[in-house]
Amino acid sequence: MRKTLIAIFVLACATQVKAQSDSTQLDLMKKVDLADVYLKEVQRVSKKLALIAFDTVPSNVPSTKYTSTKFKKVTTKIDSYNKTLIEQFMEIIPYADKKEIIRSIIYLRGL
Repeated sequence: MRKTLIAIFVLACATQVKAQSDSTQLDLMKKVDLADVYLKEVQRVSKKLALIAFDTVPSNVPSTKYTSTKFKKVTTKIDSYNKTLIEQFMEIIPYADKKEIIRSIIYLRGL
């Protein structure tokens, strides 16, 4: 039991140190660069969301023409969403508070 608690404590400390180092590195960046990092993280998460119910790989889904078409449509829509997001938000995100952008990036990286 004691070893388990020590392992949990060490892991929690390591996670906290990593978050602080990420925050420090991000704090040195300009807002435009932070906006770019933020949007890349949003894209990464949005791509994962489509397959989250399948545990990252749709291996249990039968391989048919119908399901292949559906997955291709989902992929197309995600790509379209990400393209629109970059085009529209890249001009808006830099107006957000720098600390909030950094906090959002760290949160998204944890997903």
